[in-house]
Amino acid sequence: MSNESEGNMGQTSLQLEQERDPLDSWKEIAAYLNRNVRTVQRWEKREGLPIHRHVHERASSVSAYKKEIDAWQKQRSRVSDEITENHRELELVIERLKNEASGPGLTLPTSKRRCERERN
Repeated sequence: MSNESEGNMGQTSLQLEQERDPLDSWKEIAAYLNRNVRTVQRWEKREGLPIHRHVHERASSVSAYKKEIDAWQKQRSRVSDEITENHRELELVIERLKNEASGPGLTLPTSKRRCERERN
């Protein structure tokens, strides 16, 4: 048994195929993610989508591995969940502050014009 087969014993043939079978164009990457090419390119620039570039004399080609994309999506999902939870907590704090501020004798102006009208 070779070292390569020993290291891959726990993997299925599908997993091995995915590791060896990269997505070799923006179209393939976009299809794998079920998005359009522009979205996938934006995700690479702004959100760190793992893309490999192969620079040639005149142009460059791109590729990506499904395993890396899947890991990126999981990490991105966790961050999104954290943001959602933080947003919920912030909404609760804002609601509580509004309730406290609307108590007796306290008012919160809703606009700059209203503040000016109240002064005059």
